[in-house]
Amino acid sequence: MRFLFLTVAVLVAASPALSAEYSVTSEKVKALTGPNAPAEMKAPDICGTDLGTMAEIDGRVVLAFGDTFGWNDNACMRFGPNWRSNVIGFTADKDPSDGIVIDDWVTGADGKAIEVAKGGHQDAFKGEQTKIPTAMVAVGDTLYLHYMSVHGFAQMGGVWLCNWSRFISSADGGKSWTPGPEEFGNFKSSFNMLALSAQPGAGNEVGKYVYAVGTQCGRFSGARVGRVEAGKVLDTGAWEYFDGAGWVPDQAQAAEVIKPGAGEGSLVWNAGIGRWMYTTLNELSEAIELRFAERPEGPWSAPEVLARGSDYAQAYGAYMTPSWISEDGLTFYFVMSQFGPYNTYVMKATLTAR
Repeated sequence: MRFLFLTVAVLVAASPALSAEYSVTSEKVKALTGPNAPAEMKAPDICGTDLGTMAEIDGRVVLAFGDTFGWNDNACMRFGPNWRSNVIGFTADKDPSDGIVIDDWVTGADGKAIEVAKGGHQDAFKGEQTKIPTAMVAVGDTLYLHYMSVHGFAQMGGVWLCNWSRFISSADGGKSWTPGPEEFGNFKSSFNMLALSAQPGAGNEVGKYVYAVGTQCGRFSGARVGRVEAGKVLDTGAWEYFDGAGWVPDQAQAAEVIKPGAGEGSLVWNAGIGRWMYTTLNELSEAIELRFAERPEGPWSAPEVLARGSDYAQAYGAYMTPSWISEDGLTFYFVMSQFGPYNTYVMKATLTAR
């Protein structure tokens, strides 16, 4: 009941959205992971996985996936053996029009993909069930990956509780990772799930800041915005938050800029159309939604449906990256998950001006 009460409260506080300037259609291109992927998946033991938040560094796209399960001999069964809370893949493939080939992973001595942040793998609500990556960003020669420590997933879809969230960083392109000095969000934080961008764009013209669109754990809260100078990502005291009028140091004062429900998100600057784009699953409408804004803090447009659950059963997540956006901005590709087959897919989206 407490969770539902908080949801109602933020609904009242939300600001009205602007009209969207573009409509969008999408289509599936090809599996990214699992048995139907164009890349070898048995050696790294990737039978099923989800999410796939991305960052670009040194000419490669780095992908962070969530809970990952392996093959049972030659059989790929949903939620099979070798559970890992998170795995990291790499690709130099910048042409998603025919699918993406992941050509490398962070692996152990046996060649299988390994966790970069070890999950507790305890029973739900008994401690730590898992550690799930929520967002990744590159600043200079450093990667920052944000993850949430999940206390437990509830039986009700879209509901889970977190212990806290944290950044880890990599100075070698994603091969090894070091924990940040302190937790980023506590169990009730509105920034336990993030969408991150350090791109130069309107409101961040010289790339001074890393922007974060944040939500509570689960998929029924609204979204809020924080930012930090690009060189201070791990300094939690350097972050500031948009309170609806300006920037304040208190995370708890962040104003809701997108109404519930917002879950796993992705943020990117689309230079072709001169707009920020934010994607998230809306569990309430059973659709992945796309919004536009002139600045990262908004105001954000009303949502456009990017992918419907009725077309792509149990779809969630829509992770974007700059090199997968066409020069004119009217075509972009993203990584989408489906819970049923429990794998990720490359999707193509087409924008049409209204």
